[in-house]
Amino acid sequence: MIALWIIIAIIALIIILFSIKFTVSLTYNEKFNVDVKWLFIKKQILPGSDEEKEEKPEKEKKKKEKPTKEKPEEEKKTEEPKKDNILVSFYKNQGFSGVMQLLSDTVSAIKGMFGSIFKHFVFHELKLYLTVGAGDSAETAILYGKTCAYVFPALGLITSTCKVKDYCCDIQPNFMQADKTAVFRVVMSFRPIFITNAVIVLAFKLLFKVVFKLLKNKNSQTTENVSSSKNKTHLNGSEKIQENNLKEENKL
Repeated sequence: MIALWIIIAIIALIIILFSIKFTVSLTYNEKFNVDVKWLFIKKQILPGSDEEKEEKPEKEKKKKEKPTKEKPEEEKKTEEPKKDNILVSFYKNQGFSGVMQLLSDTVSAIKGMFGSIFKHFVFHELKLYLTVGAGDSAETAILYGKTCAYVFPALGLITSTCKVKDYCCDIQPNFMQADKTAVFRVVMSFRPIFITNAVIVLAFKLLFKVVFKLLKNKNSQTTENVSSSKNKTHLNGSEKIQENNLKEENKL
């Protein structure tokens, strides 16, 4: 009985902890910063502390000193580069093109199989400021039109899928010089329990789809086998009839 109460208390504690909001702050203004807050814990994930940056070169030097075995050429060809997640890929690229790629990756994720998870995100701040310039007035106007035609529908999809409280998007053309700048600030929160529930539901849906496909393939195989066996019996019967007819003709 005591063990049962302990298990119930642990489950209740996990549910309470997973029900507390998890807040993520993303800011980019020439530098990309990611802050995470949960309960009284607040930590900066990117770009990281100075101590971690000092420790990394020392570890890299030690790794370089160790001799590495060369892999065969076949293994090198078969190895594919691992895809980074949205934030890591933006941290590597950054700049105006990095912001546009981040927006494209977010839209593709919402349209994909993880779209149901984004419904549980709450954007307390969603602010984007872009400046586009191509050096020439005509080219700048074309670039400005293309940027507006892509950015506003993408942000419209985000605002229609997620709950957004404070939203702002400003795109300005720069007719004086060829320069592209991007600044954004995003503060979003979610409850981990809703994310885990959405992931479990998604996993069950995928599992049912796989099982349904397997059953469908088995049924199609069985029907093919039955039809082929019927055809064989029909052919055997026709062959026997022909043999009997030949025998009767020989007797005559």
